[in-house]
Amino acid sequence: MADFKLGRIKFKWRGDWATSTAYVVDDIVKYGGNSYVVTANHTSQSSIANFYTDLSAGKYSLHTEGLFFKGDWATSTFYRLNDLVKYGAFQYRTTTQHTSGANFEPAKFEVYGEGFQFEDSYSSSTTYQDGDVVTYGGYSYVYVNTTPSSGNTPTDNSYWDVLTTGFKALGEYSHGTTYKTGDTVQYGGNNYVAIANHTNQYPSNSNGTVNSSYWVKNLEGFNYRAAYDASTTYNIGDVVRLTSTTYVAIQDRITNVSPDTDGTKWQVLAQGDSGAVLSTRGDIIRQGSAATERLPVGVSGTVLTTDGVDTVWGAPLGKNVIYVSNQGSDSYVGSQYQPYKTINYALSQATSGDIVEVSSISGGTGGTPSVYNNVAQTSSNGAGTGAKFRITTDGSSTPTIEIIDGGTGHSEGNTITINGSSIGGASNLTFTVFSVSPGDVIYVLNGTYKEQLPLIVPNGVTLRGESLRGTELQPASGTGTQIKTVSINTNVSGASNGTYNYVHANATSGSGVAATAVFNVTVAGGAVSAVSVYHGGKGFAVSDTVTIPSASIGGGGDLVLNVTAVEDNNASKMLLLNNATNVTQFTFKGMTGTPGAGGIQAAAITSLDPAGSINSASPYIQNCTSSNAGATGIEIDGNLHVGGNKSILANDFTQINSDGIGVHAIAGGRGEMVSIFTYYCAKSFYAHSGGFIRGLNCSSAYGEKGAVAEGSLASEAAVTVSSRGQLLKYDSTQFLGAATESDVQDCLTTQGQGTATVSGAGGASARIFRTNISTDVFHIENISGSFVNGETLTITKENSTTFQVKAAASNAQTGQTGALIAVDGTPLASANAITPGANVLFTGDSTYYRVSAITETNTSYGGTGIATIRLTQNVTLSNAIADNTSADVTTKFSNVRLTGHDFLDIGTGDITTSNYPGGPSQPADQTDEVDELTGGRVYFTSSDQNGDFRVGDLFRIQQATGIATLNADAFDLSGLSELQLGSIGAELGATINEFSTDETLGNDSNTAVPTERAIVGYTQRDQMGTGHLVPPTGTTAERPTGGNLKTGGIRYNSSLVTWEGYNGTQWTGLGGGNPWATFTADGSTALTVASNDRYFVDTTAAAQTVTLPASPQTGDQVSLIDLAGTFDTNNLTIGRNGLKIMGQTADMVISTEDAGIQLVYTGSTYGWKLVQNF
Repeated sequence: MADFKLGRIKFKWRGDWATSTAYVVDDIVKYGGNSYVVTANHTSQSSIANFYTDLSAGKYSLHTEGLFFKGDWATSTFYRLNDLVKYGAFQYRTTTQHTSGANFEPAKFEVYGEGFQFEDSYSSSTTYQDGDVVTYGGYSYVYVNTTPSSGNTPTDNSYWDVLTTGFKALGEYSHGTTYKTGDTVQYGGNNYVAIANHTNQYPSNSNGTVNSSYWVKNLEGFNYRAAYDASTTYNIGDVVRLTSTTYVAIQDRITNVSPDTDGTKWQVLAQGDSGAVLSTRGDIIRQGSAATERLPVGVSGTVLTTDGVDTVWGAPLGKNVIYVSNQGSDSYVGSQYQPYKTINYALSQATSGDIVEVSSISGGTGGTPSVYNNVAQTSSNGAGTGAKFRITTDGSSTPTIEIIDGGTGHSEGNTITINGSSIGGASNLTFTVFSVSPGDVIYVLNGTYKEQLPLIVPNGVTLRGESLRGTELQPASGTGTQIKTVSINTNVSGASNGTYNYVHANATSGSGVAATAVFNVTVAGGAVSAVSVYHGGKGFAVSDTVTIPSASIGGGGDLVLNVTAVEDNNASKMLLLNNATNVTQFTFKGMTGTPGAGGIQAAAITSLDPAGSINSASPYIQNCTSSNAGATGIEIDGNLHVGGNKSILANDFTQINSDGIGVHAIAGGRGEMVSIFTYYCAKSFYAHSGGFIRGLNCSSAYGEKGAVAEGSLASEAAVTVSSRGQLLKYDSTQFLGAATESDVQDCLTTQGQGTATVSGAGGASARIFRTNISTDVFHIENISGSFVNGETLTITKENSTTFQVKAAASNAQTGQTGALIAVDGTPLASANAITPGANVLFTGDSTYYRVSAITETNTSYGGTGIATIRLTQNVTLSNAIADNTSADVTTKFSNVRLTGHDFLDIGTGDITTSNYPGGPSQPADQTDEVDELTGGRVYFTSSDQNGDFRVGDLFRIQQATGIATLNADAFDLSGLSELQLGSIGAELGATINEFSTDETLGNDSNTAVPTERAIVGYTQRDQMGTGHLVPPTGTTAERPTGGNLKTGGIRYNSSLVTWEGYNGTQWTGLGGGNPWATFTADGSTALTVASNDRYFVDTTAAAQTVTLPASPQTGDQVSLIDLAGTFDTNNLTIGRNGLKIMGQTADMVISTEDAGIQLVYTGSTYGWKLVQNF
């Protein structure tokens, strides 16, 4: 049986071959890089080198060929087949097993891989073999000779090749050092690279050129060597400083040659203060006409420029301009490049009266010459303060003065003095202010600014936005600094009782502007019983105290108030304006709050500063827009200022203040407005309590009211007069005897001063001092008794003749009515005490009457003055003015005066109800365009959306219809000699030169127009003369009809050759009936007569029945005559038509030849009765 061992079924790995080891078949061993399989059982050789003996004997078979890396080749080492060794830069594979000797034997190897062996810097004692790499100078070299050697330098091309070119930085050049190719050195300011091995060869020749046989300039530069030292050798490119100038060497090996003496060896690199005159921080050097010189640092804001010859500091651009930007900071200086952050802060820094130029400089000589900065003015003979200057002195000539800060409050011609101690001990310096700034300009760059309100714009300052729609001012959120409510901290004692309005504070414990706070104070029992805030001012905080001086509230000590609340920013006054301020190019938004206090209960965009006074130029607002519901765009409250103009000017300031006010002038406040357009306002232009607004080319669009004028100035002292006498009315149709109207006209010599008398039949008497034939009245005084309606009045003229006339049938004696009112009183002792246009308010009558003329004046009549005033509105009988009724005459009424104004859909309400561009929810109403209340006046010329052009209420042209309406109670035609009325229809116009009162119309003139009274006199007072009256003439067919037919009309009927009149029903003859007509009987034609008909009846051919009217009126008549004398043969029957004739119910038959009858209707009881029977 065979013996199987499972372990022999496969190879067995035995690892590295080992000497004297038993191996069996299929063992695998590793020897060198190869692995072998054992093919015969045996014990291995005792020497490692004899492995190949057993291999040759067939005890092994190559199983896998491989490599075994032995590292660097070494002597006395046994190398097996496929052993890899590194020798030099190459790798070799052993092809013949052997033990190495003293030298590498290439024949027993083959190159396995070529490479490089970096051997660092070359050394002449080192043996190098193929592939060794060394550095030599700035280059690297590879050994290429197959025979290793030593002592052969890399520049020997039979042993070495250049592998790479490069640099070897060796620092500063050192003479005597051996340099190799590629070595780099710094020499002076330059860098050089060696291109050949050498010793003692400078990189640069002495003249500055390159020593090109050995060196190449690699980099040109500078080598700063600090201050020049004569003992130091300098090379090309070395830089030194001599005084304040730097120089660069342009030649080599320079010793003891000063840079400022030899331009062939040195060149100026940077010119410094060659004169050594730099003395102050910021000084700079410039080239003068002969040498360099110092230019002192410029004053703040100046810019470096040139005058075409020298570099100079230019005048600062916008020296009086303060910049504000959303990107700024209030810690900056407010310049163009360092703007402020807030408008509030910029306004606090703005001034006016800054010194801009000076002249007449004297003094300032002696002392220490220098430049003295920020020298403050010592004194001024004016009010200006705060100016600072830069003063340059040289000890002998007039100093130069530059303005650093122009200060504030200066005036042209002021003398400024600076003590010599401020300028190095020189003599005192004086100069004159040549010109000043009218005020700083605050230039606000585009952005949205949410500010703490109110903001005060100081005197003369301009607040200017960069662009109208790009610069927006809004209130900040939360509360502002305007007082809302106060409480009493310290009351007064013993003050005079009364109400003290519009009193200003004079002190505060906080940072507010005291004088901007205005109050109304009531004192009762010697102490303050009530305080209300009229204007909350600016800058206050809760818990501040505010003091009102004793003198303002009737004594008793100062009143101290605690601030208990402040208004929200959006309910405050936004901009408080002062004398000569200007605001332009802004959009204002967000002022939609309602103030909790204040005399004017509305937020306001622009208003007067309560602490200011408008004394030389009004605040001026231009090119702005307000879009603030419920607010007032321009508020001009005269109550805030004791004196001054109390005025604001504006143009192109659009007001989109829904339910607010566009322009509001109060209590003597005055507004001059040009092109102010308002939209949706409750009141567009509102003058109140004596305010005045003058507008040119303005517009009121939508909203509730257009122009509103209300009340008068409360502080005006009225001219008080009294009504004089009563009226006695006569009946101008009842003159007795030969008396006529002319007797009334000539009964007095001087109107207003008459002494004629009148007595009534009932015993009353009076003096007639004036007459008025237009209204048929005597003005009477010194009245005794009462005149009776309708009684006979006997008038004794001033010439003692008399005439009689009946008193009016009703209201004969009354107080004064109509338009002409006689007055007297002490004020009339002065001429022009009453002027046209004044308001008159009579006691007991709330109507404000306007004076259109003052006549019949006498400043000394009866111990006082007298006058007759003509009113634009009649005093009615119900308001008749009793004798000696007091009348207050005032002229300072609220007034809105608009020229070229446009009204658009006034009455449609706010932005919601106007619903633009849709249709409004409430209609426009022309009566809302103008509203005059309690004596206020609106004078205007305007047009509206319907094309109506109006001149007040006096003249209107409806352009849509072409209708022109003139409405005035009187015309002043003084100086007018004739009036040309243009052609009407096809007729030529007439030239009128007289309004005639001649009742006879005796001149028969084409140039005179009769007055109303003349016409009445001509037609009703027997003034037609002895001629005749020709009525309208025409045929029966031409009788008027329709609307032209009037009851009582008369005409001459040319067809009937008779006068006829229309009684409201039919035409009748003026002689007792209708015109006579002829009727010829034919036996078939019926005839029914009408009332008052008159007929000639011809019965020649046949008998005839005439039927009477069916519904006659009592007094109606009918007349019938036998024309041909044939009634006896052909009878005439009168049909009663259901009514009685002669009390009988039977027709009447007339059978008498040539008969004629006239019947009159007496009523239904008796019917028709004969009047005539002939």
